[in-house]
Amino acid sequence: MPPRLHALDALRAGAMLAGVVFHVALAHSPLVAALWPTADRSQAPALDLLLWPLHLVRMPVFFWLAGFFVARHWAQRGSAGFLSSRLRRLAVPLLIGVPLLHLSMGALLRWALDHVAHPSPLLQLIRRAMDQGWTLPPPGTGHLWFLLYLLWFTLLAWVARTLTPPAWAARLRDLPLKYWVSALPLILLPLLHAAPAPHPAPEALLPQFWALCFYGAFYAMGASSAAWWERLAQARWAGSLAAGFGLAACAYLLLLPAPGASASWPVAAAGALGSVWGCLALLGWAQRLGGSVRRAWLTHLADASYWVYLVHLPIALALQLALMDQPWPWWVKLPLVLALTLALALGSFEALIRHGVVGRWLLGRKGWIHPKDRQAAANGSSSLE
Repeated sequence: MPPRLHALDALRAGAMLAGVVFHVALAHSPLVAALWPTADRSQAPALDLLLWPLHLVRMPVFFWLAGFFVARHWAQRGSAGFLSSRLRRLAVPLLIGVPLLHLSMGALLRWALDHVAHPSPLLQLIRRAMDQGWTLPPPGTGHLWFLLYLLWFTLLAWVARTLTPPAWAARLRDLPLKYWVSALPLILLPLLHAAPAPHPAPEALLPQFWALCFYGAFYAMGASSAAWWERLAQARWAGSLAAGFGLAACAYLLLLPAPGASASWPVAAAGALGSVWGCLALLGWAQRLGGSVRRAWLTHLADASYWVYLVHLPIALALQLALMDQPWPWWVKLPLVLALTLALALGSFEALIRHGVVGRWLLGRKGWIHPKDRQAAANGSSSLE
């Protein structure tokens, strides 16, 4: 087996934690207070300075990692084994998770409408609509939308691998890093201009063109990056990309319109530059900050990241609805909900998932490794399949 890539373990764990923090903190973001179901009375304008730069990079990093490991494992397993693994790890959680998510979110909304005395603006709107005889909207994919897009990218990758001449594929793999840094933001610019700002999660059951192309670009970059991604750890790349991301994020925050408004060209440009440069900067800094050193807790977080992301949102929303009437400040509610959400998600992974049937289903053979054998498996392959 190839060695486990500890820098990418760190990045995978960080992307998972960033997603949980992002969703929990939205309850206290003034920018989306009218649109988020658990928007709390205690708002923190300063949080928006963190959330929206984070929004630019967390899912691009995720799709880059997915594309990187796709290329890695396709070469190891061949087309048949790879496609079988994809269907097991993506299609089954999607088919099971979306109905369960719809049922749990519907139950949470009904409980909130009956019991919360100080509902969010969105809950008030839903309450008035239901009083007039409206029903809950049909299910989308919710925060599991990424599974649907990964399935689409798997299909497109198979088609491309089948139809693309080997010389063309080799040319894409050999594309220098400087072209990804300079050309990819130009490609993403019209896509972000076509979407609202900040760009929303594409939760519809049918894929949205802008999202398919935007996230697909990071997936393709990850799949084509074996020749150059380690160069990002060099000081000139890591420092320059981090500085560029900082400038792009500042411009994005200054230009960001109200949610739901179409993105102007300057906003789209700042978003495109911030997404690409921030994604690559995080790759570089993950390697520079001890990526070669194995840490057991980091390996555990990386292994748990898939499960935690699948289950975290209903847990967090249930806790926030239960606390919505409490007159506590945001700096009490946010860390409390975050800590409880992570404790429940990580605890359930360790107690129920890691060494059981579901663990094998989600994680492959790693899910069956006995704790006493973990050290022997420390140099096994890392995956974000």
